[in-house]
Amino acid sequence: MRFWWLIPVVLAVVAIATVVGWLLARRAGVRSGKKGWVANTGYLRGLPKYQALVRRTRASLAMAFVCFLIAVIATSVSAGAPVDRYVKHDKSASRDIVLCLDSSGSMLPYDSKIGEAFRQIISHFEGERISLQLWDAYSMTMFPLTDDYDMATDVLQDMSDTIDTGLIQIGGKVSGTRELFEYLEPVLDEDQQVSSLVGDGLASCIMGFDHNDKQRSRTILLATDNEVYGEGVYDLSEAIEFAKSQGVTVTALYPGSDISLTYQGLQLRDEVRKTGGDFYDASSPSAVDSVVKQIEAEQKEELDSAGKMMETDRPGAALGWTLIGVVSLLGLLAFGRL
Repeated sequence: MRFWWLIPVVLAVVAIATVVGWLLARRAGVRSGKKGWVANTGYLRGLPKYQALVRRTRASLAMAFVCFLIAVIATSVSAGAPVDRYVKHDKSASRDIVLCLDSSGSMLPYDSKIGEAFRQIISHFEGERISLQLWDAYSMTMFPLTDDYDMATDVLQDMSDTIDTGLIQIGGKVSGTRELFEYLEPVLDEDQQVSSLVGDGLASCIMGFDHNDKQRSRTILLATDNEVYGEGVYDLSEAIEFAKSQGVTVTALYPGSDISLTYQGLQLRDEVRKTGGDFYDASSPSAVDSVVKQIEAEQKEELDSAGKMMETDRPGAALGWTLIGVVSLLGLLAFGRL
C-alpha cells in the first residue's frame, strides 16, 4: 500500500459526513413539523401485509448499509494505492558459462556423452549466455557467448552425431573416419607433436569471456582427462592462476570415478577447486544434476544479495468492489423503494 494513511482518512471523512447529514436531516424534519398521529390506525401494525412490508424494509435497509459499507471501504483502499511488491533479479543476465571440451583422441569415446550432458545442462538455463569451445593442440570456438539455446543445442547435437558415427573402436584401439577428422581438423597438430594441451585449452576458454571491465559471473565447465602430450604455452597450474585472476570459476567433468583417481585426475581436481569450482565424474548419471545444482545454488546466493524491490499498481480489485457496492446500493434504492 503506497498511501496507507489515506484509508483511515477516507473512512473518517465518510463517517463525519454521514453523521452530519443525519443530524441535518433530523433537524430539518423537526423544523418542518410534519410529524403527527393518525387516529384509528393502530390495528394496521398487526396485519400480516404490514408486518411483511416492515420486514422487507428492514432487510433492504440492512443490505443497503452493507453495500454502502463495502463501497466506502473499497474506495478507501483504492485511495491508498494498493501495489504488488516483488524482488526483481538481474543476475541471470550477467552470468556467462563456457563449455570447454577436450577433443583429443583419449577423450573422443567420452565426448558424445559429454555433449549430451551439456545439452541437459543447457535445458536448465534461463538468461545465461553460453559458449562452446573444442580444443586439442589448438582451440576452436564452435559458438561464442550467446543465449540462443536452440542454436547451441543443435551444435552440440551435431557434434555428438559426428563423433558417434565417426568413431571406430576395434579391440582396445580407437580410430576415426575421414569425416570425423575433417570435423576436428582445426584443433589437430599436423605433425602430431602435441595433443590434449589442457593449459592452452583452458586459457583459450578463459579468453572467450567478453566485457572484462564489467562485474559478471563467469564459469567454465571443463571436460578433460588431463592427459597432456607435449608442451604448450600454459600448463594447468598457470591456466588456473589465469582463471583466478579473471574471476573465473572452473568446474571439471572428468571421465572416470573419483574413487580411484590417477595422478592426472587428482591434479585436475585439486587445481579446479582453487577457483571455487568442483570435480565430477562425467560418466556418472548424477554428474549433470550435481553441476546444475551447483550453478543454481551460486545463482540463488547472488540473487539474494542483489535483489531490487519493485512495485506494481494493483487498483483493480479495490475498484471492482467499489463498483459492486455502488451498483448494489443503487439497485436496492431503486427496487427496494427506500
